[in-house]
Amino acid sequence: MTTTAQAARPAVLPPRNRAERLLLPATFITSLGNGVQLVAAAVLVFTTGQSALAVGWLYILVSVPPALLSLWFGSIADRFDRRTLCLIADLASAVAAAFLPVWILSGGDPGPVAYGTAFALSLLSAMFTPAGGALIKERVHPARTGVFSAHYEIAMQLGLLLSAALGGILIHYVGTTPLFMFNGVTFLASAVALWAMRKAPARTGAAERAAADGGVPGAPLLRLGLLYACGQMLIMVSNTTLIVLVYVAFDRGAGVYGIVDALAGLGFCVAAALFPRVAARFGEFRAAVVGGVGCALMSFVLPLHLVVLLLAVPPAAFMVGMSRVGLRSILLRSVPERRAGRLFGAVNAAGLGLSAAMTVLVAAVADATHIRYGFYLLGAVCAVAMTATALSLRGKVKDALRPAVGSVAAEVPPLQQ
Repeated sequence: MTTTAQAARPAVLPPRNRAERLLLPATFITSLGNGVQLVAAAVLVFTTGQSALAVGWLYILVSVPPALLSLWFGSIADRFDRRTLCLIADLASAVAAAFLPVWILSGGDPGPVAYGTAFALSLLSAMFTPAGGALIKERVHPARTGVFSAHYEIAMQLGLLLSAALGGILIHYVGTTPLFMFNGVTFLASAVALWAMRKAPARTGAAERAAADGGVPGAPLLRLGLLYACGQMLIMVSNTTLIVLVYVAFDRGAGVYGIVDALAGLGFCVAAALFPRVAARFGEFRAAVVGGVGCALMSFVLPLHLVVLLLAVPPAAFMVGMSRVGLRSILLRSVPERRAGRLFGAVNAAGLGLSAAMTVLVAAVADATHIRYGFYLLGAVCAVAMTATALSLRGKVKDALRPAVGSVAAEVPPLQQ
């Protein structure tokens, strides 16, 4: 059957443009710095608070600004220059990240300021995330959304992979303070990459209208966004529960947690690298749903034993990585450019809001019983939510939403550089 999407499918992918070449290293740099900062902050608050809820409050605090403000910032990103908004967020984040190590070195109490710094960085992230997602929609050719989504995930997870190993080792030898300063430097490096991207060239009136009205008409963006948000919740809450599992249930320290985090990053990278082949064979949507539900079910296996955890983390991360890459590609291709900021803002807000609520529930269950029951609760909720949402989309996900990687859902490409 020939569809409009199939008719518009190019024989050869267009080459990467300047924006795509710079977005990927900027993503890696930011991911590396944020991963190191989050590992260091989580270890800092856990060693001072000595409870799952102490770490849980850190993740809750990080989730509040994006959950409340991402949609508003997304609407701003649809009205103003997205590159400029990302630059402002990066520069302000560099200042905020540098404040905590300066405070610690001056002899101040690190506990409250660690929470305050996390809150400030989260507030700025609430502006960066929807603007960055809309910038990708604006600058990356629609035929390259699947390939770019896979490369984007690799860049992000390589940063987290390196940050896990680097964070665990450096915390053991030099403590947490230098890592917070390092995060500030990574924000400056990301800002340099965004500055080098240059302003977008002006479009003609016809090209502007075509881009604004692009996307896939009638796409079920709300439910697709909910699937992505459930995957985000699964990942974020797992970060909390894994820290407690390693430190409390298995009586290990930062080094083992770093290994676990590194294995998860490896699973994500393999998923992103193999995604084009998997999606070409089974479809993006099917790969995304099976991966998300499969990872949720792995939550029943992870807390059994340390050896089981080390063996099961890579395949669990592989599955949720498939889900993230596939759903991001579908969302990028489906949303009209004029609504991209609001879509990514809403998805981010939903994911973080769900994560905050689930973190409280899982932490309360873990502190009252055992951390394994927190894993069971998380896995059950995510598996049911994702399965129900996917079933509601049966017969409603158009062929244009699940093409082979490299297809295009609109004939009019975004501006090129």
